[in-house]
Amino acid sequence: MVLRTAFSAVALASGAFTFVFTLAATVFARRFLLARPPRAAAFLPPITLIKPLKGEDRDLEENLASFCRQDYPRFQVLFCLASPDDPGLAAVSRLKKQFPEVDIEVVVSKQCIGYNPKVNNMANAYPFAQHDFLLMSDSDIRVDPDFLKRMAAPFADPSVGLVTSFYQASGARGLWGLMEALSINVHFLPQAACAAGCGMRFAMGAAIMVRRQAFEVSGAFANLADHLADDFWLGESVREAGWRLEMAAGCVDAIPSIASGSEHFKHLVRWARTIRLCQPVGFYTSLISHGFSLMTVRLLIEGPDAAGVVLLAGLWAAKAAVAATLGAGLGGRQPRRALWLLPLSEWFAFLAWIAACASNTVLWRGERYLIHSQGQLEPFAAPRTA
Repeated sequence: MVLRTAFSAVALASGAFTFVFTLAATVFARRFLLARPPRAAAFLPPITLIKPLKGEDRDLEENLASFCRQDYPRFQVLFCLASPDDPGLAAVSRLKKQFPEVDIEVVVSKQCIGYNPKVNNMANAYPFAQHDFLLMSDSDIRVDPDFLKRMAAPFADPSVGLVTSFYQASGARGLWGLMEALSINVHFLPQAACAAGCGMRFAMGAAIMVRRQAFEVSGAFANLADHLADDFWLGESVREAGWRLEMAAGCVDAIPSIASGSEHFKHLVRWARTIRLCQPVGFYTSLISHGFSLMTVRLLIEGPDAAGVVLLAGLWAAKAAVAATLGAGLGGRQPRRALWLLPLSEWFAFLAWIAACASNTVLWRGERYLIHSQGQLEPFAAPRTA
């Protein structure tokens, strides 16, 4: 009886906290993501884009083409793959014909410097980078033509070593695509914008641009080669080297290609487990933000009561409101019908949080890894190859 009463109180407190935090996140997200960026003198240094590829993601060619359509005076694009048989290579070949005016190079190499295959790809392309500003971005990202200008602008300040961009899920298809979009647009994006609005700075792998000098001083790709959260570790390393991190104006689009519930759940678990190992205090204290799920359990145990039902309805409405507000302000790419899936999305996130506590392993691109503190990778079986 005592435990039941204590849990009921904790669930109510968590629900109230989640409601207030959601409203606060909405305010911060509107200010940070939807505010018109201040006009500043144009800073347009030459940029090398490094795009690691493996396999053929959904809409891969259109995603990559958006980087070739940049309204920017001078940039180089390096597509890097580990195998000449990679299906992504065909899309790159078509892009070279479609954009003959763009400086495009393709680097194919199986050389490994560590356990992170994406970092291995980028490290193999690095010797071909011609410019002193490097932009790294995942293959499922799509951008607007002014993207490079927005990323370059903060570097007008010589103390800035790294600039990153927020991202939203766009063009979701099917039930599990919508669920993946909710995990990004409703759970991740408002919280990340709120953190940034409060002064926190971090790197996000959707798009990272780094000054070569800062990158080299931080340890370059050798420093990232054995980290699952290479984006997080790069941001921390650049900061520790004495450089500032900044957020670019606006948002890029991530194109979900999730095909099943198990794939979606495994992605959530890998994400949560990586956060636990990189930022354990933040991960465990985030339990209080799962107020909707805890309130649902309370409702099942205690039965419906006015306070519980009103709070649950308020949480649903608040989260739907932040998703709709940001979706409209950032281009209306969040389908309204997805908002009916919010309770299911909340429960998937909560169960993934629980599962993240159970093990230090992740399944990533078909390989299982043991994850150590700060996100360091160690494969279960295959030895490192030279």
